[in-house]
Amino acid sequence: MADQHTGNSANSSTNDGTFNRITGTSSADRRTTRRTAFGLRTAWTPVGFRYTRIRRSLERSNSMAKTSRRNRAHLPTEAIVIGGGIAGCTLAYELASNGIKTIVIEQNVIAAESSGRNTGTLLSGPQSEVVQMLDACVAIYEELADGPVPFEFERIGHLLIAEDDETLEKAEATAHRYRQAGVGMERAIGTDLANDHPALGFNIAGGYFVERAWTLEPMGATHAFAHAARRAGAVFQTGTRVAQIHTHNGKVQGVLTDQGILASDMVFIANGLWANDVLRRTVGDDPLPSLPLSAGRGWLVQLGALGFRIPWIVEEFTWPDQEELGKRMSLRGLDDLARQRDDQIAVEAICLNPMKGGDARLGATVQPAFRDLVRNTDIASRMAARTLRMIRGLEGPTIRNVYPGNRPMLPDGLPVAGPTRIEGLFVHGGMGSIGMHAAPATARWLVDAVLNNNGRITRSWLSPNRFAGWDS
Repeated sequence: MADQHTGNSANSSTNDGTFNRITGTSSADRRTTRRTAFGLRTAWTPVGFRYTRIRRSLERSNSMAKTSRRNRAHLPTEAIVIGGGIAGCTLAYELASNGIKTIVIEQNVIAAESSGRNTGTLLSGPQSEVVQMLDACVAIYEELADGPVPFEFERIGHLLIAEDDETLEKAEATAHRYRQAGVGMERAIGTDLANDHPALGFNIAGGYFVERAWTLEPMGATHAFAHAARRAGAVFQTGTRVAQIHTHNGKVQGVLTDQGILASDMVFIANGLWANDVLRRTVGDDPLPSLPLSAGRGWLVQLGALGFRIPWIVEEFTWPDQEELGKRMSLRGLDDLARQRDDQIAVEAICLNPMKGGDARLGATVQPAFRDLVRNTDIASRMAARTLRMIRGLEGPTIRNVYPGNRPMLPDGLPVAGPTRIEGLFVHGGMGSIGMHAAPATARWLVDAVLNNNGRITRSWLSPNRFAGWDS
């Protein structure tokens, strides 16, 4: 246990299946980590069999796509994806790889919103749904990690910290939920962490090492999917707005853009917080209901070179699980606006992601928000002060930029992926704070369902039918 660990044992490697607190790996995984002057690195480097597996996976995907095209003449052959963030680019990758003629329409540029404005962390959580998406996404990222668009994808440790004894005591219940979801946890003592890592200047009661986590550069990751989609035949139109979705007799017909009408067998709404705009402007049949989306506005601090190595993503225990986060982000009617609930912080927490280039991203205090109404601009200052209370060693790095990002949140904190009551019209979004570690999986599951099950994913917790008015 971490209560008895020393500086030397922290980097030890065993062969008995035990948990490694630095890399967040078990001994079964450590055959793919590599040693450097710093000890065990968390590179999750594809070596030998892993390169072969990826190559064979791609060859198998190409073969399946060709077979699929021959065997599904009765299925749609064209798709329009609305949105060029991670939700839209992963859909384009999956659709084009399956032989579907795909056009992506983005009103701005690729990854302009939350897909390019997040910490780039892929973390486990105390919910089985989150773990399912994480495991599936890691496998998909591995397919692209050695491609022509680098995105700094690697495995890393994960340390959950508690500032005081009261928070640490409460954290035991959260750690139990992690274990129930199949995620290994090991307790750490604050004084041990401070002694073993003096450069960080820890001033905390303690925390837990979490079994597995990954890091990536989100802008690059989104572009990697876009590039792979283009190579598979997809076309991207940026700087183009979708004004309407056209339907007739319960079936989608295409979309109206600033450049004219585009016909298509299928349309996928994947434009984040703008999803309800196009749902409202779906014309030709009875109106469609809206999704209960709200903006979770977080702030990001881009730090410069740290000058020392941090072997984990450091996250505070005060960050809630997805279900609780969704509840706190929910905004309803005029009463919430009148009481300025969108000007009230819902979660105060820090999340530090040390990037592969030696710099770091710091988040992630968050508030419920209306998409285009900006308030509470002192959050970044509060987040900086909170960080320095617990990690004093971060006084030194320069700040390159500070900026907000809006996360498209749903009331239960989970994404949505599935059909509307209009044949050929699908929704894919509501990724919230876990878009980078949800969208690749949910896009694959949705496209598989479109090709095999009318778009109905077997995971009911992703279905739009869980929301009022959406039972189709």
